[in-house]
Amino acid sequence: MVVVEYTYEEMKKLVNLPRDQLISTLSELGAPSEYEPETKKIITELTPNRPDWYSMEGLARALRSYYGEKISEYKTKKSDYVVVVDPSVASVRPYTVCAVVKKLSFDDQKIRDMVLLQEKLLATLGRKVKKFGLGIYPLHGIKFPINYTTKKPEEIAYRPLGHETVMTAEEIIKKHKKGQQYGYLLQGKARYPIFTDSNGKIMALIPIVNSAETGKVDEDTREVFIEVSGSDLHMCKVALNILVCTFADMGGEIYEVRMEYQKEKFVTPNLVPQKIKINLVEINRILGVVFTEKQITQFLKKMGYGYEHGVVSIPPFRADIMGQIDIVEDIAIAHGYNNFKPTMPNFFTSGNRIRKYDSIDEIMKGMGFLELKTFTLTNKEKLHYVGSEETVVEITNPNTVDFTIVRPNLMVSFLDVLVVNKMKGLPQKFYEIGEVHRKKTTKKLVFGVVDKKLDFSEVRGYLQTLASECGFEFKLNKKPNKVFESELSCVILVKNKEIGVFGKIKKEILSGLGLENEVYVCELET
Repeated sequence: MVVVEYTYEEMKKLVNLPRDQLISTLSELGAPSEYEPETKKIITELTPNRPDWYSMEGLARALRSYYGEKISEYKTKKSDYVVVVDPSVASVRPYTVCAVVKKLSFDDQKIRDMVLLQEKLLATLGRKVKKFGLGIYPLHGIKFPINYTTKKPEEIAYRPLGHETVMTAEEIIKKHKKGQQYGYLLQGKARYPIFTDSNGKIMALIPIVNSAETGKVDEDTREVFIEVSGSDLHMCKVALNILVCTFADMGGEIYEVRMEYQKEKFVTPNLVPQKIKINLVEINRILGVVFTEKQITQFLKKMGYGYEHGVVSIPPFRADIMGQIDIVEDIAIAHGYNNFKPTMPNFFTSGNRIRKYDSIDEIMKGMGFLELKTFTLTNKEKLHYVGSEETVVEITNPNTVDFTIVRPNLMVSFLDVLVVNKMKGLPQKFYEIGEVHRKKTTKKLVFGVVDKKLDFSEVRGYLQTLASECGFEFKLNKKPNKVFESELSCVILVKNKEIGVFGKIKKEILSGLGLENEVYVCELET
C-alpha cells in the first residue's frame, strides 16, 4: 500500500472542492482517503496499480477529470538534446530513457512532492531500484551530449548529494546512505554505470546517487533533465511518462531527447496515447447493465479517457491499462458501485470455510496484533539480504524474478510488509501464521513490533502471554543470528528443543530496507 499525505489547503490550490467532497470522491475513485485532525492532513491510501496517483498532481488530475474538466493533452517539443548510450552498459543496467522539462517553478512543497514521487515509483514499479532507478538534474549544470557509460570503480570520484567532500565509488557504497541501501545491485560488477556530460562531469553513479554539483534541484531550478535507467525498458518508459506528465501539470513544457544506442536511435518520452478497441455489448454483459454508447462515452471522459468510434485513447500516464477489462473497471467506477442494483445469481453453489481460525489467532488479535497474509514465494536476493543462507526449493520456470523460491521462513515476508507500511503510524504490531518449506512443509507463526523505542522486556511479554495462553513453558537462550543485534538475539527453547528465534533486527538491515524505527521479531513453530 502506498500512502500520499497532503493538507487540504495544498490540494485546494489544484482542485477547488469542499474537503468532505474531495475525500469522498477520492474514495469512490478507488483511493480511500480520510482526514486526520491531529496532523490536519488528508491521508490517501493507494494500491500499486495506480502509480500516476502517487503525487498530489496525479490525484488532482483525476478529480478534475471526474468533475468534467478536460485534462491536459501531453505533448513533447522538438529539441537537439542527445544522450549517447555506450555498449558497455549492456552487462550492468542496459537501458535508459530521458526527457527535458522547462518553464518549471519550484517551491518547497513541489520539491517535497517530487522527491516523494520518486521514492514511491522506485519502491513499487522500480522494485526497490532493481528494475530501474531515476535521477532529476538542473539543466543549467550540465552540457549535452550526455553519455550513459561505465567506468571501473576506482576511476569514479565525485561529491554525492548529502556530502561535503568528494568520494570514490567504493566509499559511496560503503558510507553513503543510498550506497548502503542499493550498493548490493553493483556487487561483483567490474564496471559501474554512470552518466557524464560532454565536459566529463560525473552526474551520478547509477542507480545510487546524483552528484551534488549537477544533481541538486532547488527553488531556483527552472529546467530539468530526467533520466530513468534500469534493466526493464518498458517500466523505464512508464516511469518517465508519469514523471513528465506530473511536471507538465506543474506548468512545465516537455522536450524530447534523442537516445542513441549502438544499433538503434529513438526519441523519448513517447506521449502518444495508446489505443484499445472495446466491445460495448461485451462491456454491458460483464457489468450486467445496458449502457448506451453515449453513457459509456461520458463515463470514459470522467475517468480521463478519449473515445471515438469504438476506440479508447489511453492517457500516457496510465501504466495499468492492459486490456478491455481494465477499462470496464473504470466504467464501473465512473457509474458508481453503489448505483448497481444487486441481483440474485441464477445458479447455486455450496461453499466451504476456507480457513478455520484457531486459538493462536484469538490470542494475537487479543494482544492488538493485525494479521498478515503474504506470498509463500520469494527470491534468494531477499533471503540473503536478511542473512538467511538456508537450502531452499527453487522454481524451475518462474514467471518473474521476484518469486523464484519457496520461502524457508516467514521473516523475509514479514520485513517486506514493514517496508510497505513504513509511512504508517506507530506502533505497528503484525503477525502471520503461514507455511514454510525447509526439508518439509511446516506451519509457523511470526509476530513483530515496530516503534521508535522498544524494550526487550515489553516485546518478550507478548511471547510470555502467548506461551501462557497456549499452555507451554519456554526459555530464551542467547544465540547469534545474522538478522538480530548480537546482544538481543535469542533462540526459544521448549523442553530443551529449539522451536524458534526472538530478537531485535540489526540496524544495518533496517537501514538497507529504508526503515528508521526499532523492530523486534519472533518466529516459532506452531
